[in-house]
Amino acid sequence: MEKTQPFPSQIALQNLAGVVVERAGALWFQPCNERLWWPVQDNTAQQELTAFYRKFTLLRSEALYVELIGGTDPQQDNMLRVKTVETVGGTAQTCNFRLEGLQYRAASSDPVWVADIMADQVIVKSVTPAGSYRFRTANETGKDSPADRDTLTRSRGTAEDSESTAVQPDSAVVAVYRETQPTKRPLEIKILQRRCNDAATGTVLPFTAEMRFFGRLYRGCARKGHPVSSEIYGFYWYQPPGRAQVMFKLSADQRVQLVTRDAGGKTVAERGRWQYLQSGKLIFSMRDAAQQEYLMLFSREADGQLVLQTGSEHLVSYGATFKLWRPSGLSGGQLLSNLPATAKGIEPGASTDYMVPETASGEQHQASSSLMQSPETQSTVKPSLLTSPQVQAADIDDELLHEIIVNDAAAGAE
Repeated sequence: MEKTQPFPSQIALQNLAGVVVERAGALWFQPCNERLWWPVQDNTAQQELTAFYRKFTLLRSEALYVELIGGTDPQQDNMLRVKTVETVGGTAQTCNFRLEGLQYRAASSDPVWVADIMADQVIVKSVTPAGSYRFRTANETGKDSPADRDTLTRSRGTAEDSESTAVQPDSAVVAVYRETQPTKRPLEIKILQRRCNDAATGTVLPFTAEMRFFGRLYRGCARKGHPVSSEIYGFYWYQPPGRAQVMFKLSADQRVQLVTRDAGGKTVAERGRWQYLQSGKLIFSMRDAAQQEYLMLFSREADGQLVLQTGSEHLVSYGATFKLWRPSGLSGGQLLSNLPATAKGIEPGASTDYMVPETASGEQHQASSSLMQSPETQSTVKPSLLTSPQVQAADIDDELLHEIIVNDAAAGAE
């Protein structure tokens, strides 16, 4: 393993999610749902990205889902320099995993429990005691309590011990949620800024969780959730068979930019506003090229795709599925097919059955992780951690994309 190189201070850092794969002895990174790949320079402490990759894939050169912090280096042909690894575990399908409407999800595989943490309530699903429980809570971060002092007394382990979920005395408490209704044994959940390893799946996550539940102490891992609206922004595209592609962009300020082509092949741009409904659907209030008003109603799938339910028949047919695309903004990148023949990789959209990491006893992990997998996709037959169904990367019409950018800039200047 090469010696860790210092991280260049001039590189702009950003949070990235995607997959890494090893080809011809080098790591390559592909952001979620993108076509291009970037060569990786592992500048993490002790090259832990490389170590994690080899541990999870057992040197089989398979795709591995990661969340990391890094940036492209223009002095090295836009090589992606990775500074920090936040999350490890899963495949390209994990890009569809979302914790919408939650502030955090905390969970453990032994014993099994899941706690979905929202602004004013926490829902705990537990095996012991069995059942689902709802608590009214408040974030009381910074308020001292006997539980705070007890946590520091019980803390043990070292930072290098990635297999332990024990809390360090100097761990930063980022959130403390306590039950607001008076009770003898109130619910309390702490989220700590300390890396956590899920023993059943091997998944590495950025937060450790401690939960006091009916008088007992439970430890587990946690990850952040997201507001629903922040998961809707982005580009959407639909490619009807034998017809021109349709694209639109949803902006944070509720604007819609929609572009398609007319019968003569000319791009046509339409504008409107979008609104997220409590039913979970999206409605667009649009004006076509002739300034005629019309509505488009979409249902929203678990993976972020939008399915047209009511709309303008001259654009797309009902039932058309628009796929979400969020460009990473990284400079450079190349198609995997452009790599050397000895480094030929997995084509975007290819379905690949991956092997799973083994335990010290040689047994394969078969448990699914509630911190890496959406509840809608879970089944009684639990998939292995590194099993990936087909995932299609975005195939964007660059001319339509340019038209959206131009119209977006014009609308912002108005």
